[in-house]
Amino acid sequence: MTQVITRPGGNPTITLPLLTGAEPDIERIWRHLADPAEFFGLVMPDSADLRAAVTGYLGAVSATAPHTVVATAVTLLEVDGQTRVVVTGDPIRPVRSEVVRLAGTDAPLPTPHPDDPHWRRMAARTTSRGQADQIQRWLTAQGYVDTVEIRSGRRGAPVLGALVFATAGGLRGVDNPEPASILDQMSACGLIKRVERADECPADATRAWWISPRFETHPVLAIDGTEYPTVAVPPFARQP
Repeated sequence: MTQVITRPGGNPTITLPLLTGAEPDIERIWRHLADPAEFFGLVMPDSADLRAAVTGYLGAVSATAPHTVVATAVTLLEVDGQTRVVVTGDPIRPVRSEVVRLAGTDAPLPTPHPDDPHWRRMAARTTSRGQADQIQRWLTAQGYVDTVEIRSGRRGAPVLGALVFATAGGLRGVDNPEPASILDQMSACGLIKRVERADECPADATRAWWISPRFETHPVLAIDGTEYPTVAVPPFARQP
């Protein structure tokens, strides 16, 4: 009850892909959580406690599903004046065959950006995801999985997930680094090769793939009315 009254939704959290049987990057997780914890007045747990919680959870999953990729949420909660680490997650299939469509919008959306004020970027690193959930529900009702932001006629990064394009010059990746880069997380987990980054969707792209917030890659059929030939197996994917 204390959590609901004093810190509604303001619990530092990160969701990232982790592979059972592999060593998680605890320092990276700790650094991501430390900034919002300081901002919201929580005492960060020791890295040893964080490691024990994360590896303990992955060990339990591995007992029934070895060598599995898990979309893992690591959250900090204040309980009786102490900070506790709560780890939850779901096994995923990193490569999916279902094709998807993305919309395009030139209206301002309540999503975090790297040049936002500090308080807004810290809020995006908590469990308060009401705005993102509202956008996702609206898109689902329209038959889309995501939308790209359009500025001055140019298609920027997707709001919810990430995009990778095949171009004549090679692969190009586009995503929003706030609250965390999905492409960086996928690369760190070994699920994708590193791809060159772009600030906007390439006009000369011949194919496209969308990576969901749950780290599952889908072939893209269309983005804001532009259609692409679909290839189920992305050339940048790696077998975990």
